[in-house]
Amino acid sequence: LFQKCQVNGSDTHPVFAYLKAHLPAPADEPAHLMTDPRFVTWSPVRRSDISWNFEKFLVGPEGEPFRRYSPRVPTAQLEPDIQRLLKLAK
Repeated sequence: LFQKCQVNGSDTHPVFAYLKAHLPAPADEPAHLMTDPRFVTWSPVRRSDISWNFEKFLVGPEGEPFRRYSPRVPTAQLEPDIQRLLKLAK
């Protein structure tokens, strides 16, 4: 996916709709919600919405959503999960 697209609201791109349906909340912070309602510019608002552009999704070798991470997780901390998935792919 190399284009700007909607990740929340009624025009959500199908890829993000699929990811959010399978991973409704970040694994590291399941209660995480956007804290300031002034930043909500889409409708309808759902609990599974992506709260910030630095949320991350990790997808397994067969295309199955594996884990969702909050914006607070540094990308480098995903390495153990990536290594685990790479072992499954062999």
